[in-house]
Amino acid sequence: MKSPQFKLFLLVTVIVAALDLGTKAWVEQVLSSTPDRTLWVWQPWVELTLAYNQGTAFSMVRDLGLLRVIFGVFSLAVVGLLAWGVLRGKGDRWETGAYGLLAAGAFGNGWDRVFREAPNGGTGVVDFVKVNYPWGGSWPAFNVADAALVVGVAMIALRMLTASRGKQASGNPGPGKA
Repeated sequence: MKSPQFKLFLLVTVIVAALDLGTKAWVEQVLSSTPDRTLWVWQPWVELTLAYNQGTAFSMVRDLGLLRVIFGVFSLAVVGLLAWGVLRGKGDRWETGAYGLLAAGAFGNGWDRVFREAPNGGTGVVDFVKVNYPWGGSWPAFNVADAALVVGVAMIALRMLTASRGKQASGNPGPGKA
């Protein structure tokens, strides 16, 4: 029988990945027929805009070419590694939830990189949430998977920070510090 941690991991992973893939499909359906591919949520700050990222995070590399399939397969492999870690009993509920968010984000974007066809050919990750700055410009468009990855990493970082502070407060110098 699977551990309660693994059930939590699966629950978070499946729900968030479904939310990610569902919102991407909805955005493609709704915004592909909109002339400017934009729907304002809170003008002028937040808009939904359809974009296909065929590169890396934040489009630092605009087009990975066939490497995007390798990136996608790697992302899907990360899901397996996270599940394996949880099955081995690594982490408490907080960490398990964070791993579920990371797995969901990796799955959603990995799936897109391997299977979601972009209109200009190849595959691409659908990004659609765009936050505009008051001084002009905007944060790069993102999606639910990206948000899940950021929240998952933040949860792990917060756990590490609080664990480190707890060791300092208790007088335990931690490993390798005698």
